[in-house]
Amino acid sequence: CSKEIFKQIAQNYLKFRNTARYCLGNLNDFNANDLVPADQMEELDKWVLTKLDGLVNLCRKAYNGYEFHLVTHAINDFCVVELSSFYLDILKDRLYCEEANGLRRRSAQTALFLILDAMAKLFAPILAFTCDEIWQAMPHREGDDVRNVLLNQMPESFAQYALNDAAMEKWATIMKLRQDVNGILEKARADKRIGKALEAHVTLETADEGLKAACEGVNLAEICIVSAVDWTAAEEGAEVGNGVNFPALTIGVSEAKGEKCPRCWMHSLAANAEGLCPRCAGVIAKLDVEL
Repeated sequence: CSKEIFKQIAQNYLKFRNTARYCLGNLNDFNANDLVPADQMEELDKWVLTKLDGLVNLCRKAYNGYEFHLVTHAINDFCVVELSSFYLDILKDRLYCEEANGLRRRSAQTALFLILDAMAKLFAPILAFTCDEIWQAMPHREGDDVRNVLLNQMPESFAQYALNDAAMEKWATIMKLRQDVNGILEKARADKRIGKALEAHVTLETADEGLKAACEGVNLAEICIVSAVDWTAAEEGAEVGNGVNFPALTIGVSEAKGEKCPRCWMHSLAANAEGLCPRCAGVIAKLDVEL
């Protein structure tokens, strides 16, 4: 034992607890008996559930071998790598700005519920009090024993949500692309070309057709948390750089065009009289009808 060891353990514990708090904060209006079916979920949500399926398999195997340290490391890595630095960061816009009962938001909530439910059960034999605190605060499905998390079965499989190998390779490519874009965004912020990432318009240019094909049909602006991403040459005066993961990729960052939406903070060339982007205007219009 040492102070350094306890400090690291405390950091790992707080990462898990904060991840659980994020999930709980976005599930207060969620009906756990009305999960979005796998065939209607967003592909990004199925990506994270594929990763969750791998975590469950690894943890069950580790418990069977009494290798408890493997469980703690695997859950911590899942919280840091897959969730905090990628999935949960991207998810904020969909959770906060999409229609409350819309399919896109409910798809995200379904993934968050399944993640929280699985992690609470997986970690409960080791982190009993915190996992039961999570269990008491989260929504439940019919058949769950709400008295204590330890009175429920360990999660078994999320294979029904799993993406195939080709789709997972595509998302691995997108993650690397996002890392490259973030590097140039940081340079643009340091050079005072932009403030927040949502004030950025990103351009991508490459002769790598495989990279373009991997990104086809993916909303890269949502993934990179910027206002727009276009496959075109960098604009004059833009912050320009090349990718680290993809050296042949030229990335340009300039100030986003259009008006800043007061609701989602994205810039839009099609804002209405109130300055709302088309997505937010549609959501607000439906709220007015309900009122």
